Amino acid sequence: MKVRKIAIVGAGIVGTALAYLLKEKGYTIVGMAGKGEESLRKATSLVGSEIRTTTTPEEITPEADLVFITTSDSAIQEVCEAIAGKGGFRPGQIVVHTCGALPSTILTTAKEQGALIASIHPLQSFADVETAVKVIPSSIFNLEGDQEAIPILSELVQELGGTPLSIDTQEKPLYHAAAVVACNFFVTLVYLSYQLFEVIGISQEDAAQALLPLIKGTVNNIEHLGPVKALTGPIARGDVGVIKGHLEALKTADPRFTDIYCAISRLTVEVGIKKGTLTIEKAEEILQLVGR
Repeated sequence: MKVRKIAIVGAGIVGTALAYLLKEKGYTIVGMAGKGEESLRKATSLVGSEIRTTTTPEEITPEADLVFITTSDSAIQEVCEAIAGKGGFRPGQIVVHTCGALPSTILTTAKEQGALIASIHPLQSFADVETAVKVIPSSIFNLEGDQEAIPILSELVQELGGTPLSIDTQEKPLYHAAAVVACNFFVTLVYLSYQLFEVIGISQEDAAQALLPLIKGTVNNIEHLGPVKALTGPIARGDVGVIKGHLEALKTADPRFTDIYCAISRLTVEVGIKKGTLTIEKAEEILQLVGR
């Protein structure tokens, strides 16, 4: 099966960026559906005013070889069921959503009408459409769902310039948890470091100037060495005295900071041992300080 005609249901950041990129690659966008005229107007200002738009997706979905549902995560199943309820899917189609957390099985009502179902998730963070257009072509795309659909979607991803990564459907929650830790929790940890600077009277602007080069250097080390070899600092060195000093200082700041510090320290001990710079004896001392 060769996919050429595509319908996009959802005129947000991801849907608009995919419509633009797929059109640039020679795919036919049979239409875009959205909740309101304003969102559709914004989408077509980038994709092209000649693109057919509608607020009733079942008008365009039957024409497509591939239907993207790019609505908010909480709306995907409801939208799919609504389209199916009006006969908007047909045998031989592929129907996909772009959510990282939810499995393809939430599209069961499309499958009941003969379509293949899958999810195709670009492993990236998109602040706006312009950013999405720039970074989607170099992204990893997680694919899961009906096995007949995966090779077709892999080819599409490669045509976009991305790299396909297939997993089993039941592995989707752990895949997404890993992405959340790497992206969302990383942001929270940077926020925590800014908060600690604020406690000692350093403004957010000065904190950014001081910490961002360190953060960028750390990411560079991870990229070139991997997380184990990239680990530095007192736990990697087994410097128990420094860790004691951190814990004493954190007591005067915010109890939540101590809890977070201790929880992350326990896992960092494991990394230090794997790196080979933290001895078992020093690891035990640190674990006594931060709790097991």
